[in-house]
Amino acid sequence: MMKNKFSTKLPVLLASVAVLGAVVAGCGTTSSNSDPAKLGFQDRGRQLFNANCGTCHVLAQAASTGTQGPNLDDAFAAARSAGMDSDTIKGIVRAQVHRPQDVNGDYPGVTMPANILEGNDLEDVAAYVAAVAGVPGIEPPTAPGEGPGAQVFANNGCGSCHTLAAAESAGTLGPNLDEVIPTLSKAEIHESIVDPGAKIAAGYPNAMPSDYGTKISAQQLNQLIDFLMTSAAADDKG
Repeated sequence: MMKNKFSTKLPVLLASVAVLGAVVAGCGTTSSNSDPAKLGFQDRGRQLFNANCGTCHVLAQAASTGTQGPNLDDAFAAARSAGMDSDTIKGIVRAQVHRPQDVNGDYPGVTMPANILEGNDLEDVAAYVAAVAGVPGIEPPTAPGEGPGAQVFANNGCGSCHTLAAAESAGTLGPNLDEVIPTLSKAEIHESIVDPGAKIAAGYPNAMPSDYGTKISAQQLNQLIDFLMTSAAADDKG
């Protein structure tokens, strides 16, 4: 999720509750997918979140790693443990999307447009975030795709930015991996992950995190590359 700066701290979110009382009061409908354990890769709210919000926000269940906006697990964990229910969180999320709060300069230069999602799309994303944000010990669902590299792909939020049919991801911020991977050697794929700024695909922003070389272990990095090469039907060019 990205006019106004991001709201960034839990106290700010909680302070918004009083202002948004009328909005929250109308949020009593709980999603049929409100049980985090039942939310898989095909959940519509999860898919919409990853496509529209995951590039800027961390949310463990979504396997999203964006850092331009607040970490949503951190934002809601304390409130949830203090007794805030999912309907209230849903109302806050909905209101933040309708009218992003101009709070402070923790994320200078980053803006979130109002109404990035509307209608049923907003309802589904708000219900999804309300079900999973800040839930203790929550993890991404088992990833689609074959081999351990599929889970590495999912756990690092790659699908938030890239389309890859085998991973059931449809991100559009970065290149379509089904189209790009078959044109690359293993060495080139490795470079694109650990040094994404070295070669930037035409028409795409330089938005990929540059810390995957240290964030992902060497073993997992090799698993990820193998998954990409096999799932995108690329030949191993060494």
